[in-house]
Amino acid sequence: MTFSLLVGFSAAILYSAYAPTSFWPAAFGALIPFVQALESARPRMAFKLGFFWGVVFFALLLWWLVPTIATYGQINFILATPVVLCLCCYLALYPALWAIFYKRLLTSGLLGLPVALAGTSAWVVLEYLRSHLFTGFPWGLVAYGLSSDPLLIQTADIWSVYGVGFIVVFFNLAIFESTRMLRNGGLKTNRSQLMILGVFFAAILLFFSGYGLYRVGQGKGAKEIEVAAVQAAIDQSQKWDPALTLYTIDTYMDLTVRAKQQHPDLTLAVWPETAMPFYFQENSDARQRLQEFVRKNRLYLLFGSPSFAYDKEGRVQYLNSAYLLGPDGKVLGRYHKQHLVPFGEYMPLGPITSWARRFLPTAGDFISGTDSRPLEGGSLRIGVMICFESIFPEVARKEVAKGANLLAVITNDAWFGNTPAPWQHADMAIFRAVETRRWLVRAANTGVSRIISPLGGVRVNSGLFRPEFVASRVELNGGETFFVQFGTMWFIAMNLLVIIFIGYKIKNAGKKEAL
Repeated sequence: MTFSLLVGFSAAILYSAYAPTSFWPAAFGALIPFVQALESARPRMAFKLGFFWGVVFFALLLWWLVPTIATYGQINFILATPVVLCLCCYLALYPALWAIFYKRLLTSGLLGLPVALAGTSAWVVLEYLRSHLFTGFPWGLVAYGLSSDPLLIQTADIWSVYGVGFIVVFFNLAIFESTRMLRNGGLKTNRSQLMILGVFFAAILLFFSGYGLYRVGQGKGAKEIEVAAVQAAIDQSQKWDPALTLYTIDTYMDLTVRAKQQHPDLTLAVWPETAMPFYFQENSDARQRLQEFVRKNRLYLLFGSPSFAYDKEGRVQYLNSAYLLGPDGKVLGRYHKQHLVPFGEYMPLGPITSWARRFLPTAGDFISGTDSRPLEGGSLRIGVMICFESIFPEVARKEVAKGANLLAVITNDAWFGNTPAPWQHADMAIFRAVETRRWLVRAANTGVSRIISPLGGVRVNSGLFRPEFVASRVELNGGETFFVQFGTMWFIAMNLLVIIFIGYKIKNAGKKEAL
């Protein structure tokens, strides 16, 4: 029972670092009760404790999925709860595997830096795997708990969100290892290990804080334009009603006109995912109305709309798309969403999961796009991310590598209701701005809409479920960060090497004991 309380307490503390509380200091001590429980428990208990930690943490973080699935998946609340619990159990496997590895470190006879370093590397590698296996689900990576303090996340332009997570986890484990050495042998016995750990710990913190201060003090001085993100707060139950299509269009137009009146130099307006609930690619009155509006107001307009194509057999295929219109009303480019939401926009793994469609009547049947090139118009090179894509570092990286000088996230978070989810989703986009050093415009149907600086500061922020707009001057930055140039595989490889090296050392130590 004591172990369960420690582990549950640890998970709850870490959760408090995320929205809605956003108490980021909690992340720098949240794992200590967890590893304290692992130290005291028997080895065979490690998996159970790690699994319990994961279930508690992800249940606190993802509870909003229950009303989302029940409301929009047309599933009873009683049935929706075990569906979400199954997801939490799957995600809990990662901290459970980590707990086994870390418990092995604790019983290996090693102390200090090797234990803290190997434990941190294992956590990072497992987070990376969670972000990629089975299409990936990186919601709740430990670094996202620091989104509310830009100073702490500046190193993301080197090693992405995973590197910032490394710092957070190492901070926790280094403190725990220091106390463990003081308890087991004291300062006299473990003086050298404590000094090595302390020097490494100090060097990491100095780099972490110094680099942050250095970056925050920098300015690019690139070309500036005025942009606005518009949210019409169209109710999800009304969004696809054909009788309300003109009302939807007029609502977005009216808000954009107000933005133009308050910001006469407005160059780009960004409307959310599927803001236009019709097939813009077809020649219709709604399309012509929209193009005439753009010509009249001399704006670039980025907006979401569904689209379709035909395969080689002539079968229709649906895409989640974004269009960029120029001030003359012409289509300058179209982007198709590449990273689709599993069980929401498509059924992953084909026939293996197709049986579940009967329980998810609103699941889409979309295909993914393949082109990461930015949408271009004048001096604009816009890297577009649609909804779920904004939580994946590689999506923004590819677009900036291909020349994007501005990032735009268009999303429809109405599915989440008035829960912490829209804020958690919006906070993850902060890392995309820092990783690539690009301004980011985020337009959400019901919020949160915001404009984020390359330093991760939220310049302007909307509320939830209010028709409004947010506007600001932004810079069209060039250049490539270390992360954009080299990605994260080098960093993941380094962490794997640490795990292999320490594992080899433990194995050899075991052989010597046997002899």
